[in-house]
Amino acid sequence: MPRQPIFNVPPITLWLSGVMVVVFAALHLLPEAAWDPVIIRMAVIPARFADLGQQPPLDALTVLASLVFYGLVHYEPIHLIANLGFFLAFGSVCERHYGPRRYTVLLLVTTVVAALVQIAASWGSAAPLIGASGAVSGCIAAFCRLALARHDPAGRRLALNLIGFTIVINVVFAVMGGGIMGLDAQIAWQAHIGGFLAGLLLGAPRRTG
Repeated sequence: MPRQPIFNVPPITLWLSGVMVVVFAALHLLPEAAWDPVIIRMAVIPARFADLGQQPPLDALTVLASLVFYGLVHYEPIHLIANLGFFLAFGSVCERHYGPRRYTVLLLVTTVVAALVQIAASWGSAAPLIGASGAVSGCIAAFCRLALARHDPAGRRLALNLIGFTIVINVVFAVMGGGIMGLDAQIAWQAHIGGFLAGLLLGAPRRTG
């Protein structure tokens, strides 16, 4: 009888989830002097993009790399738990359907688009953007594309409910901020919307036959 895996999660989703947990643990176990410079480099800070052309090449490259790496960083426990829960649920479905190559593209593009939307909405701001919410929103949107394409009324209702929930919850975040979730920070709802729209565009079902 073949051995069953401990976690029934496909490899990319599982490994990225593990990296998020490791980064989170480092934030809380290591001295601030050790991790703070690294996290500041990984975070997307809109003000850095305003003068990108005047920065030394290595600094500019680091700023551009933050468009991807910010998605691995979480500081508040509830932020990590919420993103991991949705990522494991919807990312696993997307990885199994699209395969590793297309799933990787989905994650990268939605992460970058989410950051670019937030940068445009907060141009010149020094507030850092961290967290996998953009990619998670993209996975939820791609899942909705898959569900809407099936001849399954229950699946379509679920997809429409998820789309409606995404709209409503981000309106709430825009009005009430992070306090509604007990976060001592603003929630980047613009990044959520950017990632979700990118996921809708990229989430066309895989052709079969």
